[in-house]
Parts: sequence; structure tokens; C-alpha cells
Amino acid sequence: AVEEPPIDVGRLDMRVGKIVEVSRHPDADSLYLEKIDYGEPAPRTVISGLVKFIPIEEMKDRYCVVLCNLKPAKMRGILSEAMVMCASTPEKVEILAPPEGSVPGDLVHVEGYPRVPDAVMNPKKKIFETVAPDLRTNGELVACYKDKTLVVPGKGSVKAQTLKNVNVK
Repeated sequence: AVEEPPIDVGRLDMRVGKIVEVSRHPDADSLYLEKIDYGEPAPRTVISGLVKFIPIEEMKDRYCVVLCNLKPAKMRGILSEAMVMCASTPEKVEILAPPEGSVPGDLVHVEGYPRVPDAVMNPKKKIFETVAPDLRTNGELVACYKDKTLVVPGKGSVKAQTLKNVNVK
């Protein structure tokens, strides 16, 4: 049997994405239905509970960081194939911004954690649930895993707009 890599941020397939289409979910007032390009032949459908926090006009054409290897899940009848990564408090949520010059499909790395993402994370292994508590923004708005910066190599770090020292999810 192949030895399984440790459960850490290296198991997450985080990439730069661009929201190319956005609309309200037809059956849920709090959800957006997005098409996100992240360098694959076709954009993926993503459902995000961001309606209360981010106006629809700020969603369109926005660059973001997307977690691509969650098991696809139906949300109010529509399959969501990934998750937009956000800095988050109960009152405010901000989409994490990739560094200037990023393009859809760029890979997000964390120094010190080899990038060995599962093709699809097995929900029973609770990989994201284990990693998530250590994903936070720091005092400089930079997204970190255990104090190591999330970066697009050669381009810079992933950041929130105003939310310091909060959870990323």
C-alpha cells in the first residue's frame, strides 16, 4: 500500500480562479451560483453562501482562490464542484485575493508543505476539517497555514482586504 501523506495543507488543491459568471441560486436566497475558470478546459460550477456579504456586482470577473478537490456536493439541487476561499467572521466575509499578475489555474503553495493534493478528498478522512482551524489571516491580512504564507510562487501572497487574524474557510 502507498503510504498516505500527512494530513496538512499540502493535501488541499488550491488554485487561482476567475469568476466568469454569477447569478442568484434559483432556489436559495443566500446562495450565489458561479462559473469559475481555473485553467481547465471548462469552468466549474460553484455555489457560495456569500449573498449577505458581497454584492453581486463585486463577484463578477473577480479573481479568487478556489479549493478544487472537495468532493462535489449538491446545494439546493445544484452540484457545487469547488469552494471559494474566504476570510470570515460572523459579521463579515471577504474573498481571498490572489497576488497581482495571477492567472486562472495558478497553483497556491505553502512554504514547508509539499503540494500533494488528493484528486478528490475523501469526506470520511475529514482532511479539510482537520486543516481548516490552522488557516487564518495574519496581522498583515496575509492568508497563512500555521503562520506559513499562502503564495502563488513568483507572484506574491494571498490576502484579505481588511480582515486581520480571522479564520479562512
